[in-house]
Amino acid sequence: MKTFKSVLLVLTISLGALLQGQEFKETIKKELQFSSNGENNILNVQNVNGGIEVEGYNGNTILVEVRKTIKAKRQEYVDEGRQEIGISVENQGDQIYVYLDSPWTYFDSEKGRFSHREQYNNNDRPKYRYHLDFTIRVPFNTGLSLGTMNDGDILVKDVQGSLMNVNNLNGGIDLENIAGTTDVNALNRDINITYQSNPTEDCYYNSLNGDITVVFKDNLNADVSFKSMNGDLYTNYDTVTLKPEVVQKEIKGKKGIKYKIDSKESFRIGNGGIKLDFNLLNGDALVKK
Repeated sequence: MKTFKSVLLVLTISLGALLQGQEFKETIKKELQFSSNGENNILNVQNVNGGIEVEGYNGNTILVEVRKTIKAKRQEYVDEGRQEIGISVENQGDQIYVYLDSPWTYFDSEKGRFSHREQYNNNDRPKYRYHLDFTIRVPFNTGLSLGTMNDGDILVKDVQGSLMNVNNLNGGIDLENIAGTTDVNALNRDINITYQSNPTEDCYYNSLNGDITVVFKDNLNADVSFKSMNGDLYTNYDTVTLKPEVVQKEIKGKKGIKYKIDSKESFRIGNGGIKLDFNLLNGDALVKK
């Protein structure tokens, strides 16, 4: 009976390993540097499956570490993924682009545009799963443009560059102790932001199914607009309600000009000035000091 239990245990372990398939992991490291140290320097990072973490530090070099994982049922498919999946770098003066390199990735170096068109029919669908997790250290004053789609959050800490452009399709966004003109979009998760200094240019905060929480400094002067089908906006600032904006739109034909009243709620904090635009569908927004 003991022999039977031992054989059964071996068979169970073997079956589990077979179901899990094969896996390959490696760490890719790169050191990058802008051609000059200017306030317009922007690091662009585009991922597809995996997260992005960025932290500012007192240095001149961008330190990139990418943890790459390939999984498949058969070793030959893992080997295929090892060869096809990686990262590419384009250095164009004050712009550095770091992005997923794959058979479905397209990068327009002249326009600095990244696109990913992974096909899922029988011929083009990959026979492996891939995952890249980015961990990056940048000089404090680096502008950032970050994006990912699946299986990961975007986290930024202690970066006060001129630009903070962040997009995450299915993950959350957390920006801590940041600065700069902000444009963020998290389709299905929450956005949390704390500013080291208040922005001086218009900013945009968008989420379809998540909540948005933004913490500003006390001396905020801004005009805030808010729109949500199923949510509300909360704030601990003193506010003054603004009249809805009337949008003038010319209609083709003989009907003349059509006037449309904006459906967004608007209010002023402090002396007003820059525009802070919150656009949600099913979530709440919290603006606080």
